[in-house]
Amino acid sequence: MKKARRGGFLVGIIVAVLLTLLRWFDPQPLQDLRAASLDFYQRLAPRPAIETPVTVLAIDEASLKVQGQWPWPRHKLAELNARLLELGAASVSYDILFAEADRLSPATIGRDLGLSDPRLLAALRDGDADFAAAIAGQPVALAFTDTPGQGALPPVKAGFAVSGEEVASGLTSVTAAILPLPALADSASGLGHISLSGQQAGSTVREVPLLMAGGDNLYPALLLEALRLGAGASTYLVQGDPAYAGQMQSLRVADFVVPTDERGQFRFYAAPGNTVPMVSAAAVLSGEADAEKIAGSIVLVGVTAAGLQDIRVTPLGQAVPGVNIHAQVISQIMTGQFLNRPAWVDGAEVLAIAALSVLLVSIASFIGPLAGLVAAGLLMAMIAGLCWYLFSALGLLVDPVAPIGGALLTVFATTAFWYIVIERQRVYIRQAFGRYVSPTLLARIEQSPEALRLGGVNREITVLFMDIRGFTTLSEALSPQETIRFLNTVHGALSVPVVELDGTLDKYIGDSIMAFWNAPLDVGEHAAKAAEAALRMRQAMAGLNAAGAFGLPEGQQVRIGIGIHTGVACVGNVGTQSRLNYSAVGDTVNTAARIEAACKDFATDILVSAETARRIPRFRKRPAGEVQLRGKSHAEQVFFLDGRPEHAEAENDLP
Repeated sequence: MKKARRGGFLVGIIVAVLLTLLRWFDPQPLQDLRAASLDFYQRLAPRPAIETPVTVLAIDEASLKVQGQWPWPRHKLAELNARLLELGAASVSYDILFAEADRLSPATIGRDLGLSDPRLLAALRDGDADFAAAIAGQPVALAFTDTPGQGALPPVKAGFAVSGEEVASGLTSVTAAILPLPALADSASGLGHISLSGQQAGSTVREVPLLMAGGDNLYPALLLEALRLGAGASTYLVQGDPAYAGQMQSLRVADFVVPTDERGQFRFYAAPGNTVPMVSAAAVLSGEADAEKIAGSIVLVGVTAAGLQDIRVTPLGQAVPGVNIHAQVISQIMTGQFLNRPAWVDGAEVLAIAALSVLLVSIASFIGPLAGLVAAGLLMAMIAGLCWYLFSALGLLVDPVAPIGGALLTVFATTAFWYIVIERQRVYIRQAFGRYVSPTLLARIEQSPEALRLGGVNREITVLFMDIRGFTTLSEALSPQETIRFLNTVHGALSVPVVELDGTLDKYIGDSIMAFWNAPLDVGEHAAKAAEAALRMRQAMAGLNAAGAFGLPEGQQVRIGIGIHTGVACVGNVGTQSRLNYSAVGDTVNTAARIEAACKDFATDILVSAETARRIPRFRKRPAGEVQLRGKSHAEQVFFLDGRPEHAEAENDLP
């Protein structure tokens, strides 16, 4: 048992170390599992919808039906922009890339047709020029997106003031960008990237990069530019870590302070459904739009028609247009509903896995596997409750899955090893003792398997030998098959009392039985139990003879002799690890065998030694005389065993 516990503890510690290292290196599958567990918080408690001055101008199916397929001519977008500003929009931002010239512009069509007259081309309407004129000097922001490779970088429209150490080295890097047409980029008051992925993995939008870095410049997200222009601000205040370079802490735009992680990413807290007001572009162009939804609002223009493929997935598992996520993030910033996962949380989770695993392995190994499982269940509930409280009360994102999973895996590994070893011991014990001891004693042995180690210990035991009188003569009249049946009948009947009275059947030696009490485990009143077993053997043999169980001629009976002695003997496993026999050896065993042999000299069936007789005062017994044992300098006094305690005399028969 102790060996199993030590082995289980070692296995658990090894598993705990491996799981701690796994969390430390944090491979992608583990990151995905953690992201899913943190998403589950939001699904249980999504961000409450609070009304904010943010509106999505949707280029939806209705707009495409009225105005024609996308993309629209830029002069139509110029008209749309003018209508929005007339309705009082605080700012207008386009979640649309204008990287190519307007193919539907009359000037573009003329050039494509080969017109070369400058005056004629100048007379043709230029949609890009119309759109540039419409946004010039207005609170309008356009979009760019980063692209692999080296190339042009966007101009910076806003000012940046950095407090603390520099942050650019830790941000998502921009080495090339897909930019709006130069005329449009120059006319726009704001320019921001539209990436919703940054450095995160997976398709679900969880962390939105607010800033990117390229060269010596910082570039804001389009949603920040929309907020900046709507609030009438010109500069961003960036807070870096006071002690460590490349670690951003927060960003301030106008009156809004936005917490970020060290990489400049903002944790998206999704609200269910369409919590941001949406207005169809067709309604604005036709003059039917609700002016209250536009006036004073930060307006984000984007395509929402399903066929245009600008669909993203939120932590709630909902598929929404990308422009809707930009709008939700602005609304989240304005209402101050923040989620945070500081850098120290990763280290805390690693330490939690290590500490909880060691604790549970210790409990499972040294108290018991059931205690380990109960403790694991309680700790699992406590961790889940604590993590939920940190999320719901403080907006702090702590992953419960890694600590809980790591702790459970270690306690299960410990318990599994423990049970495998114990079960192997139990199988061995049942194979070795199942037919030779009582079920009660067998269960006790299973709880103390260390008693069965190779080698022996000196213990006080009571040894019983039984032998069939005249077996040689009887066997001469029997065939080999009949002899086996005869022995099986005798041994089967006379072994029962030994097992019932917590004795250990050592061996069958031809026509003899050797048994002993008080090993491998302590047995109370072992001498009395051996005496009772001898009396029951006498009764069993009388019953077999009366029933004619041996098929002998009428009047012929089988007789037995039983000798019992109590003393110290060496008991334990004798043999090798592959073939063991649990037995007792020593002078006590030899004495019991000699006493059994003396039954013939005293013409009786049961004799006990003086030491055994002294330990069974309430049994009925009579002095029989002395037996001279071979190799002994003195004779051994022996006693007849006549009856059970209920027939005993009131006085002690011993002198």
